[in-house]
Amino acid sequence: MKIGIFGFNIFAKGGTSRSNINLIHSMLEEGHQVVYFNYQPFDETAYTELIIHENIQSDHFTIRPFKDEDEHEMAYVDYLIITRESFFKYAQNVKHFNPHVTIVGEIHGPLSYLPQDFSTDLQHIDAVRVSTLSIQQKFQAMFDYPYVFPLYVNTRHIAIDNVPSNTRRNLLIKSRFEDNVKDISYVIRLINYIVKNQSHVDIHLYLIGYGPSMILYKNLVRYYQLEDYIHINGKQPRNYIYMSTSPYETLGFSILEALGEGNKALIYQGNDKVLKEIYEPFHGIEFLTKNLLEDADILLQFLNRKYTRDMRDDDVKILHQSFLIPHYASLFLSKVDTCVAARPCQKRLRRVKKRRFTDNKQKYTELYLKFNDKLLFRKILNNPRFKAHIKNIYYKRTEKLQNNIEPLDTHVFVESFHGNNFSGDPKYIALSLKEHYPEMQIFVSSKNALVDMEIRSFGLTPVRFGSQAYIEAFKSSKYVFVNGNTWDKVGKHPQQIFVQTWHGFPLKKMVGNLNNPQERAKQLNAFLPRMMKWDYLLTSSHINTMLFKSAFKLDQHHHLQVLTDGAPRNSYLMHHHNATERQKIQFKYFQHQDKDKQYVLFCPTWRQEKRDCVSNINLKKLLEYLPEHIHIIVKLHPNEGHLRNHYNTLDQRIHCFYNELVDIQELYIISDWMITDYSSTIFDYAHLNKPIFLLHEDQMDYNQNIGFNFNIHQLGHFPIASHNEEKLAQQIKNTTHIDYTHMIQRLMAYDHEKSDIKVLENIIRSTKEDTLRQKKNLLLSLT
Repeated sequence: MKIGIFGFNIFAKGGTSRSNINLIHSMLEEGHQVVYFNYQPFDETAYTELIIHENIQSDHFTIRPFKDEDEHEMAYVDYLIITRESFFKYAQNVKHFNPHVTIVGEIHGPLSYLPQDFSTDLQHIDAVRVSTLSIQQKFQAMFDYPYVFPLYVNTRHIAIDNVPSNTRRNLLIKSRFEDNVKDISYVIRLINYIVKNQSHVDIHLYLIGYGPSMILYKNLVRYYQLEDYIHINGKQPRNYIYMSTSPYETLGFSILEALGEGNKALIYQGNDKVLKEIYEPFHGIEFLTKNLLEDADILLQFLNRKYTRDMRDDDVKILHQSFLIPHYASLFLSKVDTCVAARPCQKRLRRVKKRRFTDNKQKYTELYLKFNDKLLFRKILNNPRFKAHIKNIYYKRTEKLQNNIEPLDTHVFVESFHGNNFSGDPKYIALSLKEHYPEMQIFVSSKNALVDMEIRSFGLTPVRFGSQAYIEAFKSSKYVFVNGNTWDKVGKHPQQIFVQTWHGFPLKKMVGNLNNPQERAKQLNAFLPRMMKWDYLLTSSHINTMLFKSAFKLDQHHHLQVLTDGAPRNSYLMHHHNATERQKIQFKYFQHQDKDKQYVLFCPTWRQEKRDCVSNINLKKLLEYLPEHIHIIVKLHPNEGHLRNHYNTLDQRIHCFYNELVDIQELYIISDWMITDYSSTIFDYAHLNKPIFLLHEDQMDYNQNIGFNFNIHQLGHFPIASHNEEKLAQQIKNTTHIDYTHMIQRLMAYDHEKSDIKVLENIIRSTKEDTLRQKKNLLLSLT
């Protein structure tokens, strides 16, 4: 038999490359001829090294670089095995050239990562191999495609050691550094918790790998001060416990390799529980829960649990029975033939001639490299005006394709502070959606890997601000929740619903109310077109609505609906102001729980001019006059995040976290006092009736340049923070409670414990009613 295998890059390290090499060996051993079509370009050196290193010495094996015309070549094999899901689309053209070729598709990634239109590509696939029985059943149900068989990838390279390995200190992860796929950041946080709370434990984590999250992991190690405990790309220990916390794996070669060598492994079962299905029978495997407290106990117990010779003997038997499969090629092809026999005959298929640019990317790259070697063409290709012209064509074409994306009723897009962190009303709307509308797919805007971490910790999907994935997620979402302006580039589809939550009650003047006439005109000119995209605006009181109308000139937007259901972010405060939530948050930020500790939240708003510190108050000196159990949390504005290192190194009792990992609503819960200036934080924090001290360091200048909507001192008791550290300490110690009920009733009257639920009910119900009304009108017009 002539076997074709189509893969991305057999020369790169990775599980799919390894399984392809194993499959090639098995096919050759059983007398088949193998042609491997490699999607990525390669040179003769890479080919020679592969042949030597993998010991593939056979006249019946060749590797060909894939080009579009190779669809014709791929057709003239007996079996074509496609080992990358995104390549299934090539099956139609292969079938066009040879309807009798048997095409097998392999699923190497989790089902949740497959595109929505994947079933279209399956029409031309004769059989699909998946890892386990449960994946087979889910796949068949998801795509209404019955021709699926379960079979592990070929694992012939696994070396099995009969001797068990034991260690009480070494942990290892060998993986690509891609945190959205591998979630290694969770293990770093787990080690941080253990080190901070189990000082006697001698524990070391070794990270071996490469990839885009390298900088994230190095930053986290520095942030948590774990340089003595976590080692990145250092020497691999001889004995170790392997760790894996990926949300999805179909097998996990690194886990299997570690187990084969006699090492234990501590792994997360996966959101789909596939790894538990595979590895539960093994004594050398224990499962993590993704709960720090529980996993710390699991890890420490597993370190101290001996992996005995009897346990190892049992595990070796299972390894041989489950993974070292004799005559793998014959078994593979027989399962394929069984699926093919059950399929009805297919008609000859028309060739797909038109492809998207991304499908022909390799061809265009090769043309560019070819012409770039010629002096004349190089001058043309590198000419700035020519480049700008080509870019303009590309962007227009891309925009045209993106504008064809139709919003889906089950897709929701959420953005807090342009993706700078995950907090505010959009966060609590997203969490309420997840709880009460589980059918919704929620995308959350993120500026960097730290924000990704925070979003994923709530089980939501981050999309990088400005990326192609961001644009597609935004445009495919029926509902868009933001607390600022949306990105102009993504526009708005007529069927989309934009919900503006804003980011706080306006103490200071803004946009159309600014004191400076030039700045006012400038901001209004930019703001009004963006405001006209809104469908809903959330408000916390009649006065709140009045101030929004004045600042945003809402009278110009005749179709805008103002929702008087309150602020979802304050639903959280009102519902979770209790000791249990306080302990939970304290653990999140400090990795311990201490009910006796108290915190001063220090959060002045930002200034446009650059400064080296946010206040003239000497926080280190202030601590000298406060009891040892009182600590200070400095919450910086995102525009002043560069000051974090300054504050975080002042004193062990002064804490300044990455803004990307902070939700200020959570800090309100654990803080006993707040010191701020002209910030909207005042009104949210006032719900808790804890003391608020106001800084008046530059009030005169601020009032002249920006201006205030009202005198806050007429609405409640807000002690002025003394500039003298000793006196300020006395103010803090002598004030434990201030009742702000009067102000809340005036300015935040609509806020209540179920604001998040009411907002969603009103928006979704109203949208459904509008849709039904439009359908009825359409039917009436047709009759």
